[in-house]
Amino acid sequence: MLKDETKKSIEQAIQMDKHGVIIMIELPINAYFEMNSSTIKILTNHGFQGIYISFQRPFNNISSFFESEGIDTNTLLFIDAATALSGEKQHEDARCIHVSQELDIDELVKAIYLSLPKLKSQKKFIFIDSLTTISLYKPLSQIMRFSEFLMRTVRKENEENVILIFNVAKDLAQKKFIREVAFHVDQVISVDNNE
Repeated sequence: MLKDETKKSIEQAIQMDKHGVIIMIELPINAYFEMNSSTIKILTNHGFQGIYISFQRPFNNISSFFESEGIDTNTLLFIDAATALSGEKQHEDARCIHVSQELDIDELVKAIYLSLPKLKSQKKFIFIDSLTTISLYKPLSQIMRFSEFLMRTVRKENEENVILIFNVAKDLAQKKFIREVAFHVDQVISVDNNE
């Protein structure tokens, strides 16, 4: 469960009077999944629909947990990289796009680009469950290219309000590539280990 202070920070960030808000949340590893769920719940409760890009847990695991937490998963589209990374069998679901085991950055970008128009709300989000996990599989230059694409996408001038949230492991937050991404975000929210 989120502390009131962190919840308030997230709610203030998503209500910024700015087009294309970008948020980085620094999380302790032991609280990742619960914090992801709490953040998605805040967004959906504010009328947002979004794309959840999972590098940590497979679609079936995430969707069933979200449903048990009272999150309407019909307001979400999932891009499941975790199943590809684990080599497990991919289950077909209209709400989920699976990516190949190569975890090609262009394939991820295309999946996001094609998924955004499918969201019906004027309030949209792109949620990256772990930018630090992808860094275990891809060169930093590709991660930076992926991050820059996402940041450009949400900053584009159009009628929609798109929020981008990057989650990073708190103990890796001082890595150079994370600091580089953090330089371009509107707000960094740091979550304590005891949340």
